[in-house]
Amino acid sequence: MKGYNIFRNDRVGKPGGGVLLAVKQHIKCSEILNKTVGKNEIIAIEIATQSLKSVLIASIYVPPTAKIHTNIFNELYNLNNNCIVVGDLNATLYNMGSRKTNARGRQLQEVINEGYINCIDDDSTTFEKNDYEEKLDWILASQLLHSLISNFETHPIIGTLSGHKPLTFDIPIGTEPKPALSRLSLNFKVANWPKFRNKLNEQLMLWNKNRRINSDSVWLLA
Repeated sequence: MKGYNIFRNDRVGKPGGGVLLAVKQHIKCSEILNKTVGKNEIIAIEIATQSLKSVLIASIYVPPTAKIHTNIFNELYNLNNNCIVVGDLNATLYNMGSRKTNARGRQLQEVINEGYINCIDDDSTTFEKNDYEEKLDWILASQLLHSLISNFETHPIIGTLSGHKPLTFDIPIGTEPKPALSRLSLNFKVANWPKFRNKLNEQLMLWNKNRRINSDSVWLLA
């Protein structure tokens, strides 16, 4: 993706899958966690901000055949207590717009009940395919960042393959730009040109002398 730094955790042994975060190149950021545990795929980065020292952004995918590795939320929070976690958790909660609560939904509810992280309170479905609609994708944030999030939107599906709807929101944290690269600047007006010419002439004389020696040396092999 042109203009973005890409951070990814590719699925091992399969041509597709995994999780990815794309950050505009002018934003100062670094990867701090990249792992797969219990089939939960995780990638996390830290972004330098103006209003806070830094913010952790993580993307998680939990397949429908796996349990949520709930310890990962605590691990991310311990890395940076200003954190936002997004992803397809395949978790459904009846009180958040789903038709029923599944096992991963109960796990997610337990994490939320611990109080250090909250989910965006929106009951819009995030997945739609054929006649099936469900809320599978989640945005969770630590208490301070959760209070700053606004303009949350669930958008129509892009394309026909994934079935997942894009989610967007605003948060006024002011990202820190990368420092500009220093450029080498030469002032040719202050150069000692007579000394430069003398040095250049000396090197040319040595080069010519070596060239004559090499050209006069001929080896004949019978």
